Amino acid sequence: MKRQLAKAVEIGVETVNYWIISYALSSMAMIFRTEWIFVLFFASNVWLIGRYYDRTAAVLNSRKWAIPVCALAFVAFVLFVYHVGLVQGSVMPFANSQ
Repeated sequence: MKRQLAKAVEIGVETVNYWIISYALSSMAMIFRTEWIFVLFFASNVWLIGRYYDRTAAVLNSRKWAIPVCALAFVAFVLFVYHVGLVQGSVMPFANSQ
């Protein structure tokens, strides 16, 4: 029982980390959507999804169960972004402070 609880806590922590980092990367990608640096944020987000899947599969010891867990986490993230939205902004240069 302790082992199952430890797995659930680890999956929960990984999921929250995935959501927070993915939200930041997605927001930055949208801010830089007209710049070349967009590719770096997008690629980092794709890498993060793969890392989350690998970590989930390792914790669950099953790739079969990792797919629905990752799919549910992704759907929850998309619903959160749909309701809350991404960070809006524009790129501004640093002020010349003298």
